[in-house]
Amino acid sequence: MQEKTGYFVNVEGTSREAGRQQGRFAAEHPAWMPMLVLPEPLPEARLRETMRLLDDYCPGINDELLGAAEQLGVEPGRMVYYAGTDIQAGCSHCAVLPGKTSGGRTYVLRNYDLSPELADMRLCDTAIHGRYRHIGFSTLLFGRTEGMNEHGLCVTFSACGQPVGHMEGMRPAKASGLQFWAVVRTALERCRTVAEAVAAIREMPIASNMNLIIADASGHAALLETFDGVVSVKEADGTSESYVTATNHPLFPEVARLEPRRLHHSVVRHELLNEALGGSAPIGKDDLRGLVQREYPHGLTVHNYRQWFGTLYSMLFDLDERSLDVCFGSPLQNPWYTVRIGEPFPLEQVKVRMEHRDPEPGFWQLV
Repeated sequence: MQEKTGYFVNVEGTSREAGRQQGRFAAEHPAWMPMLVLPEPLPEARLRETMRLLDDYCPGINDELLGAAEQLGVEPGRMVYYAGTDIQAGCSHCAVLPGKTSGGRTYVLRNYDLSPELADMRLCDTAIHGRYRHIGFSTLLFGRTEGMNEHGLCVTFSACGQPVGHMEGMRPAKASGLQFWAVVRTALERCRTVAEAVAAIREMPIASNMNLIIADASGHAALLETFDGVVSVKEADGTSESYVTATNHPLFPEVARLEPRRLHHSVVRHELLNEALGGSAPIGKDDLRGLVQREYPHGLTVHNYRQWFGTLYSMLFDLDERSLDVCFGSPLQNPWYTVRIGEPFPLEQVKVRMEHRDPEPGFWQLV
């Protein structure tokens, strides 16, 4: 059993001020520096192109990165965020609309699985001047893996098929553009509704292969899937479709033709979600939390930390209340906390138990 630290963090001010805050946080945790700062700067031409892309589609993030680089005393080109090197995770997530829930609310459940060595473990309440306030976990300090904003818009992410990147075992990028962490944060900071978020994301050049679930407090949701530059969207308004689900394989025929392989564990988790939500009974918060209170293959939580596939956090968003139930690590081993956007966090740090358990045979099998 290993123990990690989880953080509750407030990020506020102008983009440059927020960047300096992030830089101070990183300086106080020197073990993070290899994940945040490159040994050598990126080539100047590549840095300029990346900064231009972020200015066009993610305004403000360059100022935040420059503030952090200033605080750390490094060249901007050494910030790992610009290099775009990261490992996309395995996740399970769903949105359940008012017609399906017992209280007539909109809920979003997400389970995030990865290695604890590759995650910030920081839940951030972020309020940048001129942007919508939002709450979600950071990656590489400046990106977001999911979140909910002050208007009740929620965006959650999972990798779609083989992750894209430069590392061994990853899929070479077939499209130039943004990684998921930039897409998620930009949607949270700029958009109020599902329609606005879908329109904004359609305009972005995207390199990531990802499944995004987008939901808002008015009871609308969408599944947006990207793969090798192809973008597909399925919307749900609570009439014919009362929920949307996703794990780590393509769900649209046009995308499945590009990547027909599916990992066994992704199929099992997706079937679990659909079986739980597909009945006639209304769904409550306890039902949704129950999905992550059980261990795979009977539930969504995984303890396969040694193979980079253990549950790092579980989250249940209440979009009407703008509240979030969050558990750092496995819910079978750690407590839940309830937080609200703009309200003080209950703690600054939490100790997170992560006990590895070998997965069942066939976990990594391709089907």
